[in-house]
Amino acid sequence: MQSQSPRFARELVEVADRSATGKPRAINARLIRIMCALFAASCAFPAQLPAEPVDYLKSIKPLLAEKCYSCHGVLKQEASLRLETLVLMLENDVIVPGSSQDSELLNRIVSDDDDLKMPPPDEGAALSQSQIDLVRRWLDEGAEAPEEDPPAAPDEHWAYQTIQSVSVPRSSFANPIDALLDTKQQELRLTTTQPATRPIRLRRLYLDLVGLPPTREQLDDRRQWELIVDELLASPQHGERWARHWMDVWRYSEGYGLGQQLRYSQHHLWHWRDWIVRSLNDDKGYDRMVQEMLAGDELAPNDLDAVTGTGFLARHYYLFNRTTWLDSTIEHTAKAFLGMTMNCAKCHDHKYDPITQVDYYRFRAIFEPHQIRLDPIEGSNSVDKNGLPRAFDDQLDTPTYLHIKGDPKNPDESQGLTAGVPALLADFASEPKAIELPTEAFAPGTREATVRDRTQAAKAAVASAKQKLDAASDEQQASAAAALEVARATLDSLLATVAADRARYIDMCGDETLAKLAFEAKRRQTIVLLAEAKEQVVNNASDDKKRSIAKQLNEDYETKLELLGEFDPAKPPVSYASLKVSKKALQSPAHKYDDYPAVYSSTSSGRRLALAQWITSAENPLTARVAVNHVWLRHFGRPLVESVFDFGLRAPEPVHADVLDYLAMELIRSGWSLKHLHRLIVTSQAYQRSSSPAAVQSVEAQAMPEHIDPTNDYYWRANHRRMESQVVRDSLLHLAGHLQPNLGGPSVDPNGDLHRRSLYLKHSRDEQNKFLSMFDDADILQCYRRQESIVPQQALALSNSKLAIDMSAKVASQLTASLDQISDDEFVRQAFYLLLARYPDENEAVACQEFILAMQRLPALAALNQESQTKRVRSRLIQSLLNHNDFVTIR
Repeated sequence: MQSQSPRFARELVEVADRSATGKPRAINARLIRIMCALFAASCAFPAQLPAEPVDYLKSIKPLLAEKCYSCHGVLKQEASLRLETLVLMLENDVIVPGSSQDSELLNRIVSDDDDLKMPPPDEGAALSQSQIDLVRRWLDEGAEAPEEDPPAAPDEHWAYQTIQSVSVPRSSFANPIDALLDTKQQELRLTTTQPATRPIRLRRLYLDLVGLPPTREQLDDRRQWELIVDELLASPQHGERWARHWMDVWRYSEGYGLGQQLRYSQHHLWHWRDWIVRSLNDDKGYDRMVQEMLAGDELAPNDLDAVTGTGFLARHYYLFNRTTWLDSTIEHTAKAFLGMTMNCAKCHDHKYDPITQVDYYRFRAIFEPHQIRLDPIEGSNSVDKNGLPRAFDDQLDTPTYLHIKGDPKNPDESQGLTAGVPALLADFASEPKAIELPTEAFAPGTREATVRDRTQAAKAAVASAKQKLDAASDEQQASAAAALEVARATLDSLLATVAADRARYIDMCGDETLAKLAFEAKRRQTIVLLAEAKEQVVNNASDDKKRSIAKQLNEDYETKLELLGEFDPAKPPVSYASLKVSKKALQSPAHKYDDYPAVYSSTSSGRRLALAQWITSAENPLTARVAVNHVWLRHFGRPLVESVFDFGLRAPEPVHADVLDYLAMELIRSGWSLKHLHRLIVTSQAYQRSSSPAAVQSVEAQAMPEHIDPTNDYYWRANHRRMESQVVRDSLLHLAGHLQPNLGGPSVDPNGDLHRRSLYLKHSRDEQNKFLSMFDDADILQCYRRQESIVPQQALALSNSKLAIDMSAKVASQLTASLDQISDDEFVRQAFYLLLARYPDENEAVACQEFILAMQRLPALAALNQESQTKRVRSRLIQSLLNHNDFVTIR
């Protein structure tokens, strides 16, 4: 282009000269040729356009938020410096508009001095070169930014404000929920949908309150709506339905491990599951439930039902790492009950919420002493077969240190941290007070029921051993006699231990009596070991190697028995540690030292009880709101606060904050009655509306509510919701009349043939029901809100699974039997009504008839007699309807 420029210049001059002579044709031709050449050259070498100004909101503010606000924002304000707005940066003299080289902000960013560089090397990654260039350009261009209000102080956040009574506006609606929603609907001129048809509403109500679809007779129920609501809330199936919801939030998961080694959660955790069901059916206050889950052993140590609630803590058990165990407890206690993400503060101060790293470890100190154990259950003499998983405090003087950068291998031992709640909401917290526990709480072996069960079992073992000895042949006599000796020694040892524990913990006997009884208990325990060793000698007499081991054990215990000698109060007692079984004796499974319950600390710290009382205080702004949000989500398909486990500063104030606070206050006023909350919600017109936009009353096209509020933020209609996986399975069994109604009990094989409600199927990392997993079963790690996926396997599960095929046949058979001489047309109508709570439209009826005719022409069916053919065809029709979207949808 440079070589052509002089020629272009001369030609332009010539054109300019000739333009004065008035020769337009020559001028135009020359101009066209020159301009074409210039255009071609410019395409080959495009000119550099000036760069667009840096957009502060798009490029600079997000960068500062990521790199700077955690230290220089409203939460921390390190060095009294805030950077959230242009005004704040100018007030603090950290920028000079138009001069990046004079701006302290950029100088700190590019500094090579670790003491000056921002962000500090140990606080986060440095800015990349492209990010630095952006900041430099923005400053040199004049640091343009729109006017902004600085973020409000954390304690002004809506979720941290005390819940206040909400004034319900005067309205034609009787239900306060409708009155509050109507105010905003009127402002937007939103027209709501009509109520859903009665059968659809009843199906929705039954699935929501008891988790099972209504029968045909229940779909025809014309009683007052409120009467049906109260009947369902009083049903024992209500507790089962809502237990599954709360088990999601509270992360219910059975214990699992490798072989006999328990690594995660606890065995027999079903006791806690049954406690949840029982508490909901009894309408135990939500506040009391939270208190029992966190501190039932401190709140009511002699009330086994209250203690069972601590299964919430037992579920967090992790064998290999105590810090991992406590981290899980802290994270999910805060998320489940408070909607706080405290786990973000484990390694550093929370970057988004007013929670410091010190807050985190003070919260950890609350849980520091707690441990998990299995207590004996009445009716069982072995905790292996059945025991109560529960929490208790042990080693109360265990210190809590802040882990530097969250590293448990690097604790700051300069000072221990006292137990406490986050400083932001600590005004209404009380100091923990140590609790002296009753005997049965710290010495469970002294309970009358436990003593009775174990004594009866030991006596039964003696009787059984005697019967075997009486019936033994000459060859079996020696072995049977040895077994009887072990059984008798075990009974004597049990009775001696019971006597010693009773004297010490109940009768409070003097020192000499206690010493004598303790000595006898030790002697009897040693005799059991001796008897077992002798039994090994007899049983292994034919094996020289085993005989040698048994002989050694026998001599070992004989020596230990001699060490005990006779009781002498003048001599110090023999340490029981010197009498414990050797490693070789562990080869004998007949004796375990945990057969009889241990004695635990007689004092509990009271820390967890103080925490539970703080969480459930009427002054706590979070607990009731979080609980209401979970209940609302499961009735309406979407929550009032979208981030169900995070009510922190990133959670914007909800559109219906007034509804949330009204219901939260109602929950507290009602004594934290969840049934009261359910009743308020399901008796509202908002709950009963049709989910179809077509059910809107006639309005102008441009005023249709789906145009004004396409995401249904203002609840002008109901929301479609997919059934949870458990409801899908339970509905199949229930409609077929094969759902077993019994409540509670141990969990069952998740893939067995037992027709228990899905709530009772084992649910752990290693054991999950395959059918349930197809429909987004609860994640064992956390499931504050179920996911809804649509995958082909779901249709296959409802088409090809044994469960779906078998239950389809049962439903068809029952429906046919309930309506004598029913025609195919009527069968189709009644099948739709039973499964979908509506009758088929004309196209669906025709499609079903065509399906029936096509099935009847199949060779395999044509050969059957009329009755068998009808049975098979109708079964397949039911199976097809199970794959209808309306079956797995709550509409």
